[in-house]
Parts: sequence; C-alpha cells; structure tokens
Amino acid sequence: MSGSPSNKRLKLAGALVLGEAIDLHTMTHAARPPHVALADHFADRAMSRHPLRIRLTSGEEFDCHAPFFDVDDLLLVVTTAEGAVRKVRPAEIEALFEHRPRWPAYASLGLVTVVPGAAISAFLVPLLSPLTAVDGALFGALGGVVAVAVLPSFLPSVSPFAYPRLLDRLGPLAYWRTVFSKADA
Repeated sequence: MSGSPSNKRLKLAGALVLGEAIDLHTMTHAARPPHVALADHFADRAMSRHPLRIRLTSGEEFDCHAPFFDVDDLLLVVTTAEGAVRKVRPAEIEALFEHRPRWPAYASLGLVTVVPGAAISAFLVPLLSPLTAVDGALFGALGGVVAVAVLPSFLPSVSPFAYPRLLDRLGPLAYWRTVFSKADA
C-alpha cells in the first residue's frame, strides 16, 4: 500500500521532520476550470484595459475589447472591433491573448514627455514667474513623469477604439501575451 494517500502524507511528514529534500516538480495540482481562470483574470479592472484576441474551439478568431466576466451566467462578455457585444462561454475558448506594449514603448513615452516638458518649462517659467530656469526644468520634468505614470492607464479607457490601432502602429514595440490557453489548463 505504498501508493495510498495516507502513506504519501506520512512520507511527506517524515521528509519534513528529517529535513530531506522534497521534489515539488513531481507534485500534481488540480487543473483550474476555464471559468475560474477567466473570472480570476478579469476580476481586476486594470487587467481588462488591453485589446484582446479570442480563438474559439470552432477555429474562429476575433479581436475585441472591454471584457467583463459575468459570474452569474459564467460568460465572458466582450465588445468586438465592430462594436457588437458578444457573449462567449469559457468552454468555447481555445485561447485568449492580450495586446500589450513592450517596455521600450513605455521608455520612449517617458523620453517624449519628460524632456520636452523640462525644456519648455525651463524657457517659460523664468518669463512668467520669479523662479529660475532650473526650477522650471524640474517642474517640467516632474509634469512629464506624472504624464508617463498616468497616460498608459488613462488612454485605453478614454479611447478604447483608438488604443488597438495605436498598438498595431507600434509594430515590434507591442506583443500578444497569452492570458488563457486550454493547452495550459
């Protein structure tokens, strides 16, 4: 009876007491059902701001945005690129991808906002106030930093239709990240 659950628990407890190494890679974990994985992912509203691409088990693939997981009916409700609301059952989803900018896109956004902000403020602040150009440059750079921090979370919610086009124009500075795949479940 070496394979019984009680013997496995005793072996694990003995290994912990004796300080022996336990191989965690051989442990098996129960697979999460698709509706649980999707509900967990879309529970955070910040995660649902990126454009999505859904591949169904039927082979159909479509782009969408504004996802909402309805926990009462266990449905993923999305708005397609054409503006139609579509309800998808988790069992029908083969894979779900999210279009996200890479870190160089964020770095270039920082460069584009901080440097001109500092330069313009260094020029205008001494003309409009008793502060020096260095003070103006610091205020302008601070404004650019605030813009870099706020803009990535603000832009997708203001223009959900323009944001996917912006990511498409970024080319290699954006990528499709796998959020859910039945192969992984």
